[in-house]
Amino acid sequence: MYLRYLLLVISLIITPTISWSQIVICNHAAVYNKETDVWLATIPEIHFGQNDTLVVNGNKQAFLNICADSIYTITETDQNGRPLSDVSGKEKKVRIQFTFLPIITLRGDFGYDYKEATVTISDPDTPKDTTYTANIKWRGGSTNTENKHKRNYKIKFNNDVQLFGMRSDNNWMLDAGQADVFRMRNRIAMDLWNSMARQPYYAEQEPKALNGVRGEIVEVFLNDEWRGIYNLSEFIDRKQMKLKKVDKQTNKIRGCLYKGVNWNNTKMFGTFTSYDNTKDVCYGFELKYPELGEDCDTVDWAPLVKAINFAINSSDVDFAQHVDNYFDMPVIIDYNIFFNVVNAVDNVGKNMYWAVYDKTQSQRITPTPWDLDATFGQRWGDYLIKETVEGFYNSPEFKLDFELMLTYRMFRDNFNNYNDKLNERYKYLRQPGQPLHTDSILSLVTHYYNKVKKSGAAKRETRKWNGDSDVWGDVINFKAEYEYICDWIRKRMDFIDKKEFPLYYTQSYFDKLNIQIPTQNKSDYSDIHDLFGRTLKTTKNLKTGIYIRNGKKIVIRR
Repeated sequence: MYLRYLLLVISLIITPTISWSQIVICNHAAVYNKETDVWLATIPEIHFGQNDTLVVNGNKQAFLNICADSIYTITETDQNGRPLSDVSGKEKKVRIQFTFLPIITLRGDFGYDYKEATVTISDPDTPKDTTYTANIKWRGGSTNTENKHKRNYKIKFNNDVQLFGMRSDNNWMLDAGQADVFRMRNRIAMDLWNSMARQPYYAEQEPKALNGVRGEIVEVFLNDEWRGIYNLSEFIDRKQMKLKKVDKQTNKIRGCLYKGVNWNNTKMFGTFTSYDNTKDVCYGFELKYPELGEDCDTVDWAPLVKAINFAINSSDVDFAQHVDNYFDMPVIIDYNIFFNVVNAVDNVGKNMYWAVYDKTQSQRITPTPWDLDATFGQRWGDYLIKETVEGFYNSPEFKLDFELMLTYRMFRDNFNNYNDKLNERYKYLRQPGQPLHTDSILSLVTHYYNKVKKSGAAKRETRKWNGDSDVWGDVINFKAEYEYICDWIRKRMDFIDKKEFPLYYTQSYFDKLNIQIPTQNKSDYSDIHDLFGRTLKTTKNLKTGIYIRNGKKIVIRR
């Protein structure tokens, strides 16, 4: 019997192969990778570590010690299980490898514009594969420039589909984790946010509203090439947050969704002197809903503009009495805590959504994070070298400030006991079993690490993308990065525990004369500002840190 197994299974042998046109294992089609001449098949995780019999193209085949590290050579057989031969008389053989992650195969030729394609989803926990027609394009900002390699994809299916227990929708994203050497920080940080954030103020009216996105770690093929580990994710949009649609009978706008795309004025340090409801961009924001020209002929910037101008210009008495009418303060508190815990240096102002549920009822706005790659000690920018020097912004002891004018005022004068509420909420979330207990955060990171390690995806990712220019030539080493992240989290939480919110301000900082609120409404943004919106009188002898110029961050290192 053992000899029979050896004839069927030879682990880690590389031989010339003649590939089958299709290999179906346990009702799921394996996918061919032309770079390695190996097929990848997804099977339920329960088979891993077992000597098991699997159905291959309708015939039972035995496999010894099924694991992700082995490549198995199997012989093509006819419907009766007899070996088939090629024209030279040699048995037809193929090499195959196993994963338990879902496999998504994109077939088409993609670029900056939508193109027709097919998407095949092989989920080992479902009875069979499903193929859909769709339009697909590259997506992203800095991740979508010409010299990038591991692309993000936006998928627009012809019809709504429900994937992996998430919502039913036609719009989906494949997030490459392009600049993240762990590839999954965005997914991990968003899961943490989903677990800790309170529901928006309108939750009683919309109990299914989600102020975040869910996702699934998958392996992606582009035609006959394995492209790597991806996060298949929902989008933040009107449907996700259950915002009210435009009233088609009256054309009245109700729900609104805004996104900060740069730092021009998204930190709320400059008064909005005017806005144009015929345009979908305004002072560093983009309007995501309603969509100009599709949902309505004009849009409405008023709820966002009024909230920002209130945060800047209202009197102390008015601010204290009415701030809750403009901002969803419980979610603001949670965002502040989350931002500090994960050290989200790229996610205040820019990479934030602001949602209005129904402006005919209330113009209160709710924040939502987005694009969380630069978290857990990961640096954004043009290099990934980790700095451990105290004070540098990926250090676990970096003194990060939640740099909105809204929260600056709340911090400074402790309006409505804001700082006490921050501390109380933080201490609650730090309790055993709560999302911000150190063990809880580490468990979340470990969960995703084990997925890519045990499935073999981590090794495939390393082989494919190690040293690529997408990561500025850095090494992709999942084990080392996992250990780094876990160590960073322990140190970060210990550091925050020693402080109280507001974490990093001093009394002198609270001096109202310390910050002169600038007006950044002129067309020329050539001045350099610090992260609090203060205009610098000179650029000479700048201290080490981060500054804003023309809406973009610049970094000064010594």
